[in-house]
Amino acid sequence: MNTLLRFTLALVAGIVLSDFYAFSPRPVLISCAALFVFLLAFSSKLNRSLLGSLWLLLAVGLGWTNRYLTTQTNDPAHLSNITTDVQAYEAAVVAPVEIRRKTYKTEVSLLRIKTNNQWQAASGRVLVYVAKTATEPSYGAVLLIRGAPKLVPAPQNPDQFDYRKFLTYRQIFHQHYLRNTDFVITNQTQTVWYKAAAYHLSKWSDAQLKRLVPWPREYAVTKAMVLGLRDEMDPELVQAYSVAGAVHVLSVSGFHIAIFVYILGKILGFLEKRKHWRWVYLGATLGIMWFYAVLTGLSAPVIRSALMFTLLLLAQPLGRKKNTENALFGSALVLLILDPMLIYSVSFQLSYAALAGIIFWQPFLYQTISFQQKWADWVWGITAVALTAQLATFPLGVYYFNQFPVYFWLLNPVVVGLAFVQLPLALATIAFSQVPFLADILGWATTFTTWLLNQAVVSIEALPHARLAGLAFSTLELVLVYALIGTLLLLIYHRNRRWLWVMAMLSLVLCRIQLLENEQYDNQKTMVAHAVPYQTAVSLVAGQHALLIADTAFLNNNRAFDFYLDDFYTQRGIRQTTRVALENVPNNPPLLRRFSFGQLLVWQNKKVVFIEQPVAALPPIADLVLVRKSAYRHANDLLKSFGNQVIVLDNSNKYYILENLQKEGLPYYFTNTQGAWVR
Repeated sequence: MNTLLRFTLALVAGIVLSDFYAFSPRPVLISCAALFVFLLAFSSKLNRSLLGSLWLLLAVGLGWTNRYLTTQTNDPAHLSNITTDVQAYEAAVVAPVEIRRKTYKTEVSLLRIKTNNQWQAASGRVLVYVAKTATEPSYGAVLLIRGAPKLVPAPQNPDQFDYRKFLTYRQIFHQHYLRNTDFVITNQTQTVWYKAAAYHLSKWSDAQLKRLVPWPREYAVTKAMVLGLRDEMDPELVQAYSVAGAVHVLSVSGFHIAIFVYILGKILGFLEKRKHWRWVYLGATLGIMWFYAVLTGLSAPVIRSALMFTLLLLAQPLGRKKNTENALFGSALVLLILDPMLIYSVSFQLSYAALAGIIFWQPFLYQTISFQQKWADWVWGITAVALTAQLATFPLGVYYFNQFPVYFWLLNPVVVGLAFVQLPLALATIAFSQVPFLADILGWATTFTTWLLNQAVVSIEALPHARLAGLAFSTLELVLVYALIGTLLLLIYHRNRRWLWVMAMLSLVLCRIQLLENEQYDNQKTMVAHAVPYQTAVSLVAGQHALLIADTAFLNNNRAFDFYLDDFYTQRGIRQTTRVALENVPNNPPLLRRFSFGQLLVWQNKKVVFIEQPVAALPPIADLVLVRKSAYRHANDLLKSFGNQVIVLDNSNKYYILENLQKEGLPYYFTNTQGAWVR
């Protein structure tokens, strides 16, 4: 096994172990230091296997230590460790401002807080949403903010995307919604010069693209591809790219860097072949590549890719053989040392999985078929890249996104070909944006190329069965699938029959797990009153069949369903869903009976009562009594009708009514604060 890979895996093991074992840092640091000194002193006297094991053990300890030292909540001054009430705080804007439909979204870093009428130093990052009625903050601005940020809430529905965990891995634990009266922008600024320059250049470039790429959808895609900013893209177009298997072109990453390095290699390749000009070639290539990284605002995926290509390009001028494996694992090792939290980044995992698949699989697959025509050979080469990258990333795609794009192999050569044209055109549009006439020509050329790309993606999305949805892997299944892929790779490289037996055993274990899961799905019975803003949604699950009763507006809103319920249905193995609208809708299944107080649902021996009007007499005994649409406004009326009976008040009730009822200490379930009700 590659030495750098071993150290990287050991470092990752230490980082992950810190989630499960919270040791005191001092003994770990002392142990690591002692082990390091021991290895330096006695390395020549130890056998090779023991020496390697001890170095790997040291890497595990360093991974744990580095994770502890870089975890901001271990600082006593961190906001999460402040026990007194925060009256106000001062913070600096440390990220570019994202323009959303109703707010400006950015991140701020705390400088100091006010508690008990006294100011004290504090640390921590806060995600802030500023109302558009207020002045837009800018990078480096110091804000004086009234009030205290709140902890990012946990997901309110079972299996819903955990945004709190996502932010935790970015070391953000609090958020704050600000009106124009909640803060002032002071005259002070706190900036990092290279970040300020990068953000300024990115913002200026965005303005040029918006001026010269006149069609909204094409401008949005160009902005995403060149600058890595998706805030202008409509959700339907993002979904189309995802279904077609081309969403990677919208995230500035190794794909884009590889295109630039390839083009620069073709243009400046003659310099690389001359001994004394290799450093000139290297300087020009690295300069342009890192300038592009600055253009994107020094986004993390671009820095990762640029670092890997830097290590790769440095090999030849230094008189060393290019080793893509060492560049891959070396860049990962460096990045994880700088930021251990990267191991939890989905983009980091997908990037390195795709690169590993291409490096280890593509040469073998490419050689299985040969073409005499250059164009056919090029198409096959690109297709081989797509197939190997997809093989390496599909387990992660299923694990995180529960889907698989069926026609990625068909679209990928088109996407790559158009990207080779579109990206240089877009950069030329920015570079020559101040040159009359030429800027307009380049802008329209970029627009037309991007339009072709969009049309190709939308056409693929429209094909029948363009994606396999409803897929799910547990963490154990994810590990087993990657073990199966790795074993297949070992079988191909070593041609040893024992790896075939290992593959067979892994396959049997996976099949057994799937059978157990299906048995569990077949026997499940669950009832959920979901926490959905301003609406009612109830799921009754029996086996792999679900009945969804909800407001018509929710049933017609696919985005809302995907966000709040889709992962729950996928993780529960739901294969058939019956939808019933709470309003009187033609062709509604005859499952609801209307009464003076509301509606009664009977399904699979389960009864659900929807209370929509005050009850004169007690409703039928039910498994779930749900009060909706502000049927009750006062605590006394609720107690008179239901006493201490268990009832659920969902988010379709007005917020101030729910707030007032909760202040009365009623023994009822409120989904706005307690999350979904599950039985």
